[in-house]
Amino acid sequence: MATSDVEPGSSQRLDKDTQETLVTVARHAVLLGWSVVVLFPLYWLASMSLKPPGQANSLPPDWVFLPTVYNYIQLAQNGEFVAAFANSVVMVGASVVLVLLIGVPAAYVLSRYDIPMERDVLVWILSSRMLPPIAVVIPFFVIFQQLNLFDTRIGMVLMYVSINLSLVVWVMKAFFDGIPETLEEAARVDGATQFQGFMKVVLPAAKPGIFSVAIISFIFAWIELLFGLVLTSFNAVPVTLFVYSFIGSRSIEWSMLAAASTAMIVPVVVFLIAVNKYLAAGLSFGVVIKE
Repeated sequence: MATSDVEPGSSQRLDKDTQETLVTVARHAVLLGWSVVVLFPLYWLASMSLKPPGQANSLPPDWVFLPTVYNYIQLAQNGEFVAAFANSVVMVGASVVLVLLIGVPAAYVLSRYDIPMERDVLVWILSSRMLPPIAVVIPFFVIFQQLNLFDTRIGMVLMYVSINLSLVVWVMKAFFDGIPETLEEAARVDGATQFQGFMKVVLPAAKPGIFSVAIISFIFAWIELLFGLVLTSFNAVPVTLFVYSFIGSRSIEWSMLAAASTAMIVPVVVFLIAVNKYLAAGLSFGVVIKE
């Protein structure tokens, strides 16, 4: 009599493997569908920027069309757009560097030293983000006029720093709180000074937090519109204000608006790609969290 080669319980294991496979497929299908939903507006924006002016807002939309770079050529030939784009790159880049130079050491001091009324200081720093921008833009306008900072790149850099400083301080303080002080104590035992311990031990461990707040600060400053609308007129106009100019009182230049908006997204994507490499390296370095 022939014996069966099927081991006991193999059918149960097969059913379990099948269930796990189905769950994995379903999970990937959901993630793929969600990715399509999230990325579709970007596709729509990019496709509009590649359509001729008369075809950009046609209804029903033309799904199949001959792409053209006419809108981008028009932007590149527009001196005002080039100047506004350069303004944003310089001002936002400078503000990110400056806010990190101020915010990271400030967060470290608040994390490591006993500051009188530390909680009140943190709440005061956070309070700068509590009011809506429309409530503070007029006082800033008056101050900028008095200090001759109106329509200057320096003034806009300081404005961007004021917008993002509280975020950097709060996030980095929480990050420094999670780095054990024993790492710095070990460095001081080896002969390092307080500053050397901060530069060579704490900052490398805090790389993920630093690059994270740099990304967020860059994005918040890059997309800001209201302060640029009130605090600039010609010399320091940001690119967001130029993009807004395509929305007229009677009509909207959809193709140019889409092209300018797509061009605005490119620096953000490039910055994310460039920083992601260092962010991944920082994450692989690892951070020991206090228990």
